[in-house]
Amino acid sequence: MQSMQNDLETLRSHLQALAALADAPNPDGRSLQEPFLLAQQHFQQRILPLGDPYPAVQPMLTELNRGFRLLAMDVAFLQAARQSLTAQQRQQQMGAKLGQLLGFCEALIQALTDVPASDD
Repeated sequence: MQSMQNDLETLRSHLQALAALADAPNPDGRSLQEPFLLAQQHFQQRILPLGDPYPAVQPMLTELNRGFRLLAMDVAFLQAARQSLTAQQRQQQMGAKLGQLLGFCEALIQALTDVPASDD
């Protein structure tokens, strides 16, 4: 259970760091790519498999997975943005999606904290 808690805390840290970068004035899409991929990889390798032993959290994992796919598109579109207004719009969309991902991450942490220890 402690390892799972650490994995969730790491995911939250990755998302918070990415949100801070995305919230900076005039973020460079390329500088967002590496932290995004790091967070996505951590989610896919360490968090997504939690749906097997804990089926009750599967809907949250599905939403997190969907959010990561949509965020990947925003990162790519931000990299491709040539006009300042377009980049600002993508930046706002990224911020909203990161807020949603952080919300799901918090809900997942809470849901798995409430799981009885005997389910481990």
